Amino acid sequence: MEGTLSDAPVLSYVTEVAAGSDFILVDIGCSGGIDPVWRRFGRRLRALAIDPNLAEIERLRAAEADLRIEYVAAFAGLPPEHAFALRKADRGDWGRNPWDRLSVARSIDILKTRELSNEEKTAANLWPETELADTAQTIVVPDYLRGRGVDSVDFLKIDIDGKDFDVLNSFDEALDGLGVLGLGLEVNFFGSDQDTDHTFHNTDRFLKARGYELFNLTVRRYSAAALPSHYRYSFPAQSEFGRPLQGDAVYIRDLGSPEYAAFAARLPPARLLNLVCIFAIFNLPDCAAEIALRYRDQLSTLCDIEHLLDLLVFQVQQDAEEPLTYRQYMERFDVQDAMFYPGAKPLIAQSHTSELTALRAEIESLKAVLSAIERSKFWKLRRAWVKLKSSLGLVRSTRASASR
Repeated sequence: MEGTLSDAPVLSYVTEVAAGSDFILVDIGCSGGIDPVWRRFGRRLRALAIDPNLAEIERLRAAEADLRIEYVAAFAGLPPEHAFALRKADRGDWGRNPWDRLSVARSIDILKTRELSNEEKTAANLWPETELADTAQTIVVPDYLRGRGVDSVDFLKIDIDGKDFDVLNSFDEALDGLGVLGLGLEVNFFGSDQDTDHTFHNTDRFLKARGYELFNLTVRRYSAAALPSHYRYSFPAQSEFGRPLQGDAVYIRDLGSPEYAAFAARLPPARLLNLVCIFAIFNLPDCAAEIALRYRDQLSTLCDIEHLLDLLVFQVQQDAEEPLTYRQYMERFDVQDAMFYPGAKPLIAQSHTSELTALRAEIESLKAVLSAIERSKFWKLRRAWVKLKSSLGLVRSTRASASR
């Protein structure tokens, strides 16, 4: 998924200090494998990865060395009696879909006329053309997790090119029950006003109602077939120009806010550290630092908070030869150092403005006095006397006497 940072310094440290606890990932739509960033959790990572592409799941299983990462070949969905399924009835997953008018659809139609391997189909996102799991064996993921003895989830990713919103609705109660800290979701910027459409606005409303805030959003553009754009990759997908069609949205529990104190009180320190890591992974070290400071007392039972903060501030200084510590960084900010205003004249902290103004006024006053003295008759006579003493050698003899 888009928006992750491959190198967040804090991850290695948390993996060390919280070695006795897990980071639990659920990846629904895992074709291509789980994002490498999650493997930075090392032996702490426990993952469930689901996809209906049978050959791809077999490939991933064969390549996987970690027994704590489980791959399941299945469709994910909703039980037919679920309220959302009843409300949606026989409506499609979205309305007003421009797909057939896009250049990507035209390119895919051309590709379908050729003989492609399963690997090539997967790479081109032609998964419906591959051999798929039995739809009659669709799993309801929260039920599956409970059956596997999983009672908490740190991060949930859903990207299945269709019934994403159905699957999200299957977690309507489980998001709280499992204490899910963050979600990464593919969202659509097209769609109708139906509340069952898989659209960004419906996803946003659903998650805001359950205590999550939007912390990242990417935009993928797709050109119309009437005037195709260059693709951004070596296969048909998003293009350099075109309408904003889809993107990846990241929702995380904003536990830096006192509004969510009750939820935060349920979490052990190791899961608070997992939240710090999630923010860092999505290049939000500021939000991670807010969690570290707000829950300093709880987290200090597991880690050195000052070192944790230093690692977070190193994340924003990765190109610096001598990175500042967290304290030094904050001190620079409090005086409004020019480093925070690239290309601009540094601002002066309000607390120092009056002092600097007074000093400048005093300097100007002293300059005026000195100028008046230098123009005075006394000063002219003094300069003539100093010159005369110098010509007579009196200045040198005075110094010599002083030295003796």
